[in-house]
Amino acid sequence: MTIRFQGVWAGVRLWLAAGVLLLAGGSGAWTQDLFSSVMIVNDRAITRYELNQRILFLQLLRQPGDLPKVALDGLIDERLQLGAVRLAGLKLTLEDVQGGMTEFASRANLTAEQFIIALGQNGVEAQAFRDFVEAGLGWRELVRAKYGPATQISEHEIDRAIAEGAAAGGPVRVLLSEIVLPTNAGGAGGEDALALATRLSRDIRTEAGFVNAARRHSKSATALTGGRLEWQLVDALPADVGAELRAMKTGTISEPFRVPGAVVLYFLRDIGQEAGEASSTMTLEYAQFLLPEGPGTATETARLRADSDSCDDLYAAARGLPADRLTRDSLPEAQVPRDIAAVLAGLDAGESSTQLTRGGWRVFLMLCSRTPASEVPPSRSEVRVLLTNQRLAGQAQLFLSELRAEAIIREP
Repeated sequence: MTIRFQGVWAGVRLWLAAGVLLLAGGSGAWTQDLFSSVMIVNDRAITRYELNQRILFLQLLRQPGDLPKVALDGLIDERLQLGAVRLAGLKLTLEDVQGGMTEFASRANLTAEQFIIALGQNGVEAQAFRDFVEAGLGWRELVRAKYGPATQISEHEIDRAIAEGAAAGGPVRVLLSEIVLPTNAGGAGGEDALALATRLSRDIRTEAGFVNAARRHSKSATALTGGRLEWQLVDALPADVGAELRAMKTGTISEPFRVPGAVVLYFLRDIGQEAGEASSTMTLEYAQFLLPEGPGTATETARLRADSDSCDDLYAAARGLPADRLTRDSLPEAQVPRDIAAVLAGLDAGESSTQLTRGGWRVFLMLCSRTPASEVPPSRSEVRVLLTNQRLAGQAQLFLSELRAEAIIREP
């Protein structure tokens, strides 16, 4: 049984954002104790076996980036999330977890049982899949219970979101940096978190100054990068934060914001037109043909280019090969994996690139088409649900930042 794992990963990012360690290389990995601890999170261990399983799981889903780091960060977050779920007294039933596994597997047009079999054929245990799903479900329910009742979307917010979508081709996004100061941790020189945040907000005048302050004072996981965050929707943030950000100028720092367990400062790096362009209304259809790396790769690439004027032509070259050697996806541009989107941005329909690699494979990437997304406007109820989910996602991220700031995370 084969799975088009690339399409599955696109679904993972929407679902809410695991053997042998194939990426380690060499036989030395076998000499290590698979069940030794690689990280301790509040006295709960993450084992080398769990990490290896998660890396392999992500590799099968073709998640881009530094997989060992992505896998370890994900497992750390899940330990914190599950700890918060248990502390809140929330419990998932077997039926809940099975339902989540079924929902996840359906993104590959498989049943949960079929998905587990396919993972097993590639070295991933069913328990690794079950743990991944359980953590995501528990966290989602906790966030809904903790913040859902207080998350109210006004008619004015719905009107504004619809108007912004019509004017800018999508919701407004912002590029921020943050300083997170836990209210129970105090600050430098005996100042409490609010006093320190007020002083920083008054004294900092440049982005470089904010970066230095974030590295020195922030207790968020972003402190090491100077507090830098990725593009995010304004409406995913608390209403008071979003309102101030809309009124701020690029290159300025916000007033301190009180959030549960912390005080937060933001530096606005960008807003407006670039953000609108990042939220594209185009749909990209593209194909990926995996070619084994080796002496014949260049020859095979040249042959494919000569014989293929469109994505449809690739099917003849893939005849008789495993189904996952050729995948074809059609996604809104914002949902296309970043490394793929960056390459597709320079291609016209029918053009190809071999810039990307996946493990021991060279990716022959071809753009099939770039078309405008549907012009049918969403209903008000759909916009309300979207804004509610965005607001909850923002609250969830702040909550997780608090948990990280308060946690004891260490190597054994």
